[in-house]
Amino acid sequence: MSSSCIEEVSVPDDNWYRIANELLSRADITINGSAPSDIRVKNPDFF
Repeated sequence: MSSSCIEEVSVPDDNWYRIANELLSRADITINGSAPSDIRVKNPDFF
């Protein structure tokens, strides 16, 4: 059994994801990136 209950979620490649990604990239923020300021998306229905 894994020690982590959180599994990786694939991020959809649709218009809402593209819009959010473009806006956040202007602030140097990446969706599911490795930097502390990056946003971690756990729910695939977020977009």
